[in-house]
Amino acid sequence: MKPLFGDISNIISLSITPAFLMLGVLLQLRVLNNRLARIIDRRETLERQLSSGAGLRAVLLHELGILGRRVHAIQRALGLSTACLVLVCSVVVALFAGDAFELKLGSLIAFLFVAAMLLLIGSFSLFLHEIFIASHSMPSTALHRRQLPDIR
Repeated sequence: MKPLFGDISNIISLSITPAFLMLGVLLQLRVLNNRLARIIDRRETLERQLSSGAGLRAVLLHELGILGRRVHAIQRALGLSTACLVLVCSVVVALFAGDAFELKLGSLIAFLFVAAMLLLIGSFSLFLHEIFIASHSMPSTALHRRQLPDIR
């Protein structure tokens, strides 16, 4: 019979990496959620302007379309981040279950971890895509400014 606390310290130390990864994913979820909230607030403002007739209708509809694309990208990024978090939690559960029941779950744990990393890459890619949409839709950014000649 195995001693109860003999290998548990090893399992706990192995679960530290996924725990830090969970923290990072939670912070990413917070950033994505904050961006989504700001987009929704802006969308509500534009819809109010559109219904009151204030502003150019074509400009408001264009900006609403851009906001819709941004919302779609962030919602998908949130979904991938959440799925990543579920897989990382599954890695921790598999670590402890494998130790407690003396199961050989190394391949499963590796698969779950790689799948979690792929989901995280997808989430960050969508986040970058949303930033790209936002930065290219603002006429006042450096991406759209004309370069003035250097006068010396």
